[in-house]
Amino acid sequence: MYSKLNIKNIIIGHETSLINGKSNSHYKREFILIPILVSVSLVLLKIPDSEVKNIFGICLSIFIGLYLNILVLLISSISSENLKITSKQKKIRLELLKETLYNVSFSVYISVKALIALFLSTILIVTSKSLNDLICVFTNRDFNFFIQSVLGFFLYKYTIDIFLILFMILKRINIIYTKEIDIENLKLNELINNEDSDDDNDN
Repeated sequence: MYSKLNIKNIIIGHETSLINGKSNSHYKREFILIPILVSVSLVLLKIPDSEVKNIFGICLSIFIGLYLNILVLLISSISSENLKITSKQKKIRLELLKETLYNVSFSVYISVKALIALFLSTILIVTSKSLNDLICVFTNRDFNFFIQSVLGFFLYKYTIDIFLILFMILKRINIIYTKEIDIENLKLNELINNEDSDDDNDN
């Protein structure tokens, strides 16, 4: 059962794609430190209420559908037999597709984790008056405040992670298909030149 649910390879592949070409310090700053600091700031500014949670739920559902569609697009683009490019270019293209596939799969995983945090923040409401009173004595806050703060932090962090990865995915997809569009343009220009030459010969 565990082997079927284990997504360790996706996590490792995603982290490797982030570190590739960057120092470990840059990776930690951009994808770990900044999301944590921004999430803490947002929690201090506003703990997600029911209205914010509804917005998160809608957005996360849209993101999961979007990422699954991108996965289908990437899988259908793996074959490069019809592309008139060198073997080295095909290898680079496949490597880029592989990294993007890991990024998209990891984004689906993060989106599901965010949905779980959203679900828990909705149902984990402590009704024990004695426990709330005990916490209030020491902190002037009830126990539900701490639960919502922690889950709100994770909800913000996962959402920020999703947006960061989305921008990276868009960049990589743009690189892949821009190169293919350029190749198609070259082929079309060649065909147009040949057609023009044939017309001149006929005249």
